[in-house]
Amino acid sequence: MYRNSNLDISVETLINSIGSAVLVFDKSLTVRYFNKEAEKIIPQLRKNLAAEAIFNNKKISSQILDCLQKNKSNFNKIRYRTTDSKEVAVNIKSLRESKINLAVVTLSDLSPLSEAKMIRSDFVSNVSHEIRSPLTSIIGFVETLQGPAGEDKEKREEFLRVISNEANRMTNLVSDLLSLSLVEAKEKRKIKGRVKPEEVVKSAIEAVKPLTVKKNKKIIFEDVENISEIPGHPDNLLRVFINLLENSLYYSEENSTITVSIKKIFSSDNEAETGVEISVHDKSSGIPSEEIPRLTERFYRVDRSRSRIEGGTGLGLAIVKHILLRHNGKLSIESIKGKGSTFTVHLPSQK
Repeated sequence: MYRNSNLDISVETLINSIGSAVLVFDKSLTVRYFNKEAEKIIPQLRKNLAAEAIFNNKKISSQILDCLQKNKSNFNKIRYRTTDSKEVAVNIKSLRESKINLAVVTLSDLSPLSEAKMIRSDFVSNVSHEIRSPLTSIIGFVETLQGPAGEDKEKREEFLRVISNEANRMTNLVSDLLSLSLVEAKEKRKIKGRVKPEEVVKSAIEAVKPLTVKKNKKIIFEDVENISEIPGHPDNLLRVFINLLENSLYYSEENSTITVSIKKIFSSDNEAETGVEISVHDKSSGIPSEEIPRLTERFYRVDRSRSRIEGGTGLGLAIVKHILLRHNGKLSIESIKGKGSTFTVHLPSQK
């Protein structure tokens, strides 16, 4: 906290009671006082205490002067952008008491709100694009079927198959969007139950059995005895391993085998069991290293055309990420070009 020694005690008390960033200006438009929160938003405060130098905005300086000379207060926040591109809201109020004539300026960093707004905007844009694409395809084929092509049996069956696939794609997208929304809404809620991780994995393998048969692939589970129960929501963790297994089934080599392994994790002194690691390994062409950090982003796909053919929504790994965050776990991904990829889930044994 920084203050001029001549500041009245009542002013100091007022400033200390405000939790946000605060600057106090005198009639020379010079900062008499500022707190640490203000310095976080405007680092150059220690170098220059003049209003125009701080804000580089004549409108703000003018309103501070009005506040001091005419006892006006600005209750409508002014927005401006700092030198390091932070968006800040400025609120100016007059403080007159006895011989004191000061202007109290409070600052609110809007950057996190702007970032959230931008993320939301991008999300809506992506959802719109993902839904528009199959809808456009369905409408196009319906219009074609209404014309002469509808009389051709082979073409009619082909077009109806495409319409069915695109409709299923939309259904999967809506389902994954709902799942992601629910997971994010519950992300900060505490996990109450406990689960046997090997049982969850076995249930996931059973759930993807039809897809395993359809893709003519095999899944081998390398089980380990005496795995301790861990804190976990059974349905959520089941979704994690179904998503990882489906991902491997869709993108691994033809007629290949997917290996699922589980192992205990111990403390550094090798005495206490601290959690489990469950890995899903597939044989595939591999994932470029620069793509790996983005795999858990919403709608991100390494191979968009293949994902579309397989009916992927681009949300599977994003759902995995958020479920694991709720469980204080994490997902690590390793991939070697031409050999395959390994997706490893790390889950703690304690809350």
